[in-house]
Amino acid sequence: MKLNNRFLFGVLSLLLAAIIAFVALPTIARQTNGKTEIVRITQPVLKGEQITASNTEVVEVGSFNLPPNIAHSLDDVNGLYATADLAQGDYILTTKISSVPISSDVALNNIPSGMVAISLTVKTLASGLSDKLQPGDIIRIYHFLDTAEEVPELRYVRVLSVTDASGINVDNTRELAEDEEKQQSATITVLASPEQARIITALENDGVAHVALISRGNDSLAEELLAEQAQTLLEIYYPELLEELDDADEENGETAGETAEYLPERSSAGADGDNDAEPNAALH
Repeated sequence: MKLNNRFLFGVLSLLLAAIIAFVALPTIARQTNGKTEIVRITQPVLKGEQITASNTEVVEVGSFNLPPNIAHSLDDVNGLYATADLAQGDYILTTKISSVPISSDVALNNIPSGMVAISLTVKTLASGLSDKLQPGDIIRIYHFLDTAEEVPELRYVRVLSVTDASGINVDNTRELAEDEEKQQSATITVLASPEQARIITALENDGVAHVALISRGNDSLAEELLAEQAQTLLEIYYPELLEELDDADEENGETAGETAEYLPERSSAGADGDNDAEPNAALH
């Protein structure tokens, strides 16, 4: 009986070894030794730049364990735009390319309809909040000519970016490396309605604009403040529209602040000269 068990065990061992030798090993070898062509970066491609034959090459590599979304042909990526910085030697993944041109400045990629991005010059260290501003901050813009004046249209404005004199974004959240010189803020780019943009343009040529930080890192408060600013713009430039919206709000049981989302599209029309409201008196 013991002999039969040993014999059976031996036969099974031989069968298992044969399966491994003639089936499993060749299959693994084919998978690991298989080749495929992929597109590889030959020189750095910055975010927003086009992918072309001059900065890529098609090479043959092992196909084992490659990502399923890797680009295999130059025709698949030629003329597309990088959505992230690509270094020399990087493979191109479909998640890192776009057929739509994009800006390297993420803040400018999604400007809401009817709104604009506009910059104002930081004329003194103090006027730009001593190089402390960060993207997403809610600021108030004051106008100084002979005296300091608050501008109702610019009580709450969102900062998109802060740049130095070369137009390079200043990151005031980052700790400086040893011996690294701090970048000096030269401009502040904000999200504005066309009415606000006209006033900011006037500030650039008349006196000095000072900014004050109102809110940072509080999204709910920021939305409340921007809604309040939109309400103010409606009151100044579109009182008739505000009355209509108020009537509609009363019928629907809503508040006037909830109608502020209509402002940008109406503001676009006003920017073309249909608006009879006078600019803020502080600018005269």
